[in-house]
Amino acid sequence: MKFAIPAIVISLLIAAGCQQQAPKQSTDAATLDVTPTQAAAPVAYTAPAPMPMQSATPDPALASAAPTGSGAANGSYTIQRGDTLWKIAAQHYGNGKKWHEIADANPGLSPQTLRVGQTITLP
Repeated sequence: MKFAIPAIVISLLIAAGCQQQAPKQSTDAATLDVTPTQAAAPVAYTAPAPMPMQSATPDPALASAAPTGSGAANGSYTIQRGDTLWKIAAQHYGNGKKWHEIADANPGLSPQTLRVGQTITLP
């Protein structure tokens, strides 16, 4: 008898929902507005403008830029505030994924042991 009451409630809700249908719209031709309209002119396709070509010659100002950071010229680097091994690798090697090379060149160094003022070797 536990299931008799919910089944009755559900059937009453379904019956009540069926009675609240939206009014049907008339599709009678007399009530529809069927005035003729002008045909739209075909749309012409316009191709996008070509992208300008980039020069294959490297920019000399960028090629001569030295990596930033202290001590980078002698294969060492002093850790600055906000540095991570990823940022240092991206800065010096152009790819943050090479941070493992820095960690391998400095035994005991890990992202968790990096300290400001610490000097590390850059391979």
